[in-house]
Amino acid sequence: MSSLSRQWLLVTASGVLTTVMIGIPSQAQQTPQTGPALEFDSAICGGAGDLEVEFLLTDAIGDPVHPEYTYVLADVDVQIGPESDPWGDADLAGTLQPGTELPPPGEGSLSGTAMVPGDVGRVGLKAEVDRKFADGRGDERIVLQAETDLDECAPVVPEQAVEVPDRVWGPYGGKRTIPTVQSPSGGQTTHPSVVRVPGGWNGFEYWMAHTPYPSSNSAWEDPNIAASNDGVNWVVPTGLTNPIDDQPGLPGPYNSDTDLQMGPDDTMYVFWRVVIPDALQERIKYSTSTDGVNWSAPAEALRSSMRVSRPLSPSLLYEDGRWVMWAIDILGSPNRMVYYEGGSTPAKANWSPADAVSLGPMQRDKEPWHLNIFKDDTSYIGLLNDTAIGSTGRDGDLLFILGETPLSFENSHFSGIPRIKPTMHDHLYRATMFTDTEFGRPGYRVWYSARMALNPDVWNIQQTFLLGAAVNGAPP
Repeated sequence: MSSLSRQWLLVTASGVLTTVMIGIPSQAQQTPQTGPALEFDSAICGGAGDLEVEFLLTDAIGDPVHPEYTYVLADVDVQIGPESDPWGDADLAGTLQPGTELPPPGEGSLSGTAMVPGDVGRVGLKAEVDRKFADGRGDERIVLQAETDLDECAPVVPEQAVEVPDRVWGPYGGKRTIPTVQSPSGGQTTHPSVVRVPGGWNGFEYWMAHTPYPSSNSAWEDPNIAASNDGVNWVVPTGLTNPIDDQPGLPGPYNSDTDLQMGPDDTMYVFWRVVIPDALQERIKYSTSTDGVNWSAPAEALRSSMRVSRPLSPSLLYEDGRWVMWAIDILGSPNRMVYYEGGSTPAKANWSPADAVSLGPMQRDKEPWHLNIFKDDTSYIGLLNDTAIGSTGRDGDLLFILGETPLSFENSHFSGIPRIKPTMHDHLYRATMFTDTEFGRPGYRVWYSARMALNPDVWNIQQTFLLGAAVNGAPP
């Protein structure tokens, strides 16, 4: 791997390095000996075959402090591949963002990371920096560039899936268009929960519950049902009218957090959470169907006062003739995972008090947020969505979790799916999965929801496949 480090804008094919300054006085047309420097820092090859590339914008080595001006990042663009032209929009995580002021000399730098395909061969970054004068003189625009040639990063493909949390990984997914009642019909949605019935159930092999969430508008966040025969192309079954339940949205009651399950007697159950702010109540409701089209009137599985507990993202299983449920209690921080045991029906009279569930140490400054759990033989397996402490889904990752009992799990300590997919998502959310094979290798079929933090937010559902492999420092 080669790099051009601490370099100015490359302006000729011969490799002459210089600085371009725009709008500066004639007496200042000389290339400065001091000022900000842009450098390539590192490229890390991940198990999914993507490269995490980092650039730094810092003061030039030995640059003195100049109290009469500051440097502010005006624009930044990424270029990948040998013939990418023109420069594309920046898709960078970190502090290297337009509008950010460069720290004074000796007090740190701005950093930005971009996820790029492992076979691009080359990556470059262009930064436009304004020198802003305290005395009101016109700003100076400085254009900087850093680039590097990249070694190829290929995915790690194991021979078999390994049910050890820190050995499970997968690339970010492909976007799936899920039909909703919005216009257009494939509107933004979240909280996917998928059930697969081998051989099909009422004409479809895959069934999904989800909640439309355009621009984070809770008025649309109601349980919807879709179906598919390949897990990729989804439709609303003929005769079905969505949503299953309709709430007005904030500041009134609103729905969220769907969970779809097959229960006894070939009956499908959809569960969801209802928040009633005026009454300071939260409820887990459910509806049933024997054909996927006609659904029963909503019934209550659980009711709680917001002063006592706030279980969100319920994940249920029907096992050994009874229902069980996990949820994340968000009353107080850090959030915690809880477990309930029910009866032969999910009726609220049948549920036990909540038991605490151990998840092991979380990622630094993170707490649980959403989850999905299924049973594989005797093990409980799932994906846990975390969040920055005190937030509602910020910087969410998806951690693979494994439990040999319903009350004790271990987690992967890192996201099994990259959080950043350029132009598509920068926060991961609730996911759903089950064991499957792809190209003859066993693993986990996953549909996950994700958010692109814009104004307003954009939500979407992606599909990917997780395999077992040693990544991100996992043991060999």
